[in-house]
Amino acid sequence: MDSLFSTTVATVLILSLAPQADSFLLHTNAPTFGAMNREGRPSTWQLHFEPIQVSENVREGCILRDLPTPCLLLEMSLAESAAGDIGLDTALRRIRDGDINFDGSVFVHTTVIDTSERDQITKTLGSGKSSIICKIDTTPDQIPGGAYLGIGLANHHVGGYYWARGMGMGASLPAHGIEFGSSSSSSSSISNDTANNGSQSGQLFWRKRGPGSDARETTEESSNSNDGKRSEWADFLSVGDRVELVPNNATAVLRNSPYQVLIGVRRQGRPLGADPIVEQIWQRYDGGWIPKG
Repeated sequence: MDSLFSTTVATVLILSLAPQADSFLLHTNAPTFGAMNREGRPSTWQLHFEPIQVSENVREGCILRDLPTPCLLLEMSLAESAAGDIGLDTALRRIRDGDINFDGSVFVHTTVIDTSERDQITKTLGSGKSSIICKIDTTPDQIPGGAYLGIGLANHHVGGYYWARGMGMGASLPAHGIEFGSSSSSSSSISNDTANNGSQSGQLFWRKRGPGSDARETTEESSNSNDGKRSEWADFLSVGDRVELVPNNATAVLRNSPYQVLIGVRRQGRPLGADPIVEQIWQRYDGGWIPKG
C-alpha cells in the first residue's frame, strides 16, 4: 500500500513549506488534458497545475489547525450518513460510479495569505467599504465545478457564535454575499511558504448588490451588506486564518481534481469548541479512493 501512495503520476517533485513547521505539501508536474469540443476548447476539466499531495506528517490524530493547506477534507459523520448501508470505504472506492452524493460533506481547507487591499481601503474609507476580502492559497481551477465560502468546520474568527452555527450541516452553509474567484495580482506581503511559492492565489470578495452584471465591480454597492447573519465574520479574517471552501459538486472534486489525498475529520464526540480530529486518510487509486495504509 505504501508503494501505491508514493508512486504518483509524478515526474518532477517540488517541495514547498506549508504554514506549520514540519508540515509540507508535495506537488508533481503531471499535466493531463480532457477531450476537446468542436471549438477546440476542453469539454472536460483540464489540469493546468501540479497534483497536490500531503506529507507523511499528516496522520490520524492530527487536528484541523495542524493540517497543511490547501487540502481536501471529508466530514466523517456527514459522509457516513450519505454513504448509508454501502459503507464509506466502498462508496469512496466506487466514486467514479457516482452512486453517492457527498455534497455538503466535502471541504477544501485553505489559508488566508493576504488582506492588504482590504486593509488599505478600510484605513482610507472605513470598514465595510472594500469589495475585496482576502486572498487565499486555493485557486478556482483546483476545484472542478466551483466552490463557495462556507461557515466552516471550526469557525472561531469572531468568537463562538459561528462555531455553533456551523454544527452538523451548518458547516456547509454559504457565507451570504461572498464570491470565490481567481486573483491575477500578486502582493509583496504574500509569503512564499503560504502561497504555493507565490505563483497563484484565489480571492474572496463581496458580490455586487447594485445594478450590473459584474460581481467584481469595486463600488459601494459591492461592499458588505452587514446582515449580521452568516458572513460578517469574513471581514475580520487575518493572514494565517483558515477557512473552508465548499465544492458546488463534491462528486466532481472526488473524481477528478489535483488533490491526491482525502483527509477524513470528525467533529462528533469532540468537546464543544474543539477542532475536528483526523480519523482516517484515503489516497487516490484506480479512479477512486482507498485507505492509506
